[in-house]
Amino acid sequence: MILSDTDECPQCGHTFYQRRGSDVQPTTPQVRRGTTEVRVGCPHCGEMVRAGLVRCWNCNGFMKEEIAARYADLTTNPQKIIYSMIPLEDRTDYLPARAGQANDDSDGFTLADDVLSDSVQGSGFAQPATSASAPIADLSASPDRPQSTTPGGKGVIADALVSDSSSADKSAGTGDKPGAAAEKSADGASAKSGSGGTDDLFSIAMQEQREDRRRRNERQAERAKRQMLLPCKCGAWVRVTDEMAGKVVRCRQCRQPVQVPEIRRRVTEKKEESTVPKLEVTWVNDVWFHVLTPTSVVLKPGSAAAQHTEADIAITDTGVHIIAFESGEKKKKSLLSFGSSDKKQDRTAHRKQVRDQIAATGQLAGLTGCDVRSIGVDDIRSLKLVQPIVKVQESMFAGVPIFGEGRIAVFLPIAREQGQQAYCSFTISGWRILAARLKELFSLELPTAENGVPEAEKSDTHSCFVNQSKVECIRNVVYYQQDSGFELELSGFRCTACGAVVSEEGRKKNKLGGANGSGIAKAKCPKCSGKMGEEKLFRLKKAAEKPAAE
Repeated sequence: MILSDTDECPQCGHTFYQRRGSDVQPTTPQVRRGTTEVRVGCPHCGEMVRAGLVRCWNCNGFMKEEIAARYADLTTNPQKIIYSMIPLEDRTDYLPARAGQANDDSDGFTLADDVLSDSVQGSGFAQPATSASAPIADLSASPDRPQSTTPGGKGVIADALVSDSSSADKSAGTGDKPGAAAEKSADGASAKSGSGGTDDLFSIAMQEQREDRRRRNERQAERAKRQMLLPCKCGAWVRVTDEMAGKVVRCRQCRQPVQVPEIRRRVTEKKEESTVPKLEVTWVNDVWFHVLTPTSVVLKPGSAAAQHTEADIAITDTGVHIIAFESGEKKKKSLLSFGSSDKKQDRTAHRKQVRDQIAATGQLAGLTGCDVRSIGVDDIRSLKLVQPIVKVQESMFAGVPIFGEGRIAVFLPIAREQGQQAYCSFTISGWRILAARLKELFSLELPTAENGVPEAEKSDTHSCFVNQSKVECIRNVVYYQQDSGFELELSGFRCTACGAVVSEEGRKKNKLGGANGSGIAKAKCPKCSGKMGEEKLFRLKKAAEKPAAE
């Protein structure tokens, strides 16, 4: 690849543009046709480069040797950092003298004989005798140096340097006085201020001083925590520790003995947290639990409905648990007792007692008056839908709803004796709760929708042929008729002969089947003159409520 205005290829010598009037190729510097731009050859690769460029566009080499030398000098010799000095008259902030803190910070530290006490403190610092005459360097350009900033003053750092051991040895060998060595270290402070070793020693010494102060405060706080005050007869207070319990001490004021009593610290009793595990349970109420022998079942609708035990189902993350209530002794009915309200109240009280016991113990075992059968996670997949089944050849009971019309029945993988099998039958609202939890916890879905069980309430709208009003009827009405959680309302009738629909208002207006509609089955249809039959249409007035997990 070459430039578009190149006359000759620099690699193979091919000529792209022939000069007019001459076959001689132009020599460098070359002038481009139509322009006044001057080109020169690169001293490194020979490529033609526009005059005035610093580097060659082809090899990136410098076009001039003096520029290359200057660039090498800048890269090999970086610029030195220059530290400024604050004039003497502008120095306003100084660190306080530390001579008065030597006794507090020593903590048993002993100074060497060749170190002056007025210049070297217990922390290992060398400080000039007069702070006003000490040089203070403005080292703000150095990011590694600690600075001290006070309100109203400039950021400065004290010229306090750690004495060099080598200089002390030299001064001792030459016979110089320790004061002269200190003066020399103070005079050479500005020269040593740029060195990194002094700053490191300074930082280490400051850190050790802070650490010693922190430890001393901790010891004092621990000692004060263990100390107590006892009153003496003279009115003074005697300070003792828990280690002196049962001993005799003397008062420092009156020198009388004081008996230290036995000391018992008050132990704060912590309430033991409840160790009862929290059990999240989803309940399905009013379930029928059946134990049948398949060979002795009568294939008749509702034949197994009477052979059931009332039960509740507790669904947890560990499985499905059937809690069957044991039937107690039958109470004798009196002449004044009506209905089964007592039985319903007893069942409600028993159910509350069972759930309170589960909440208190966190277990489903050992419930009072109940038979608990559990299906673990490994056996959940063995649950099987037995009613309703659309395909008769796949049904266990030949498609006959032996558990009752409008109920959903499931086979339970519970071992029974003598060839018996366990089943549970549900209403539509109870089955929806169980199906939702089985899908959420165990990813199990039984084919109820494919076998005609409604997943949601759906209604159809018809027109009354008597008064042309809208008649709404819910689909699969038998499932909602068997569920006490739903409330239905009569909306009309359908003729079994012609399929015509008459609303309840139209029937009352024409007195079809009598005033209350009791004779609607034998009444003549106004449209086809045939018997109406007794096919009632209902609309949903109130839906069942969904219980929350306990």
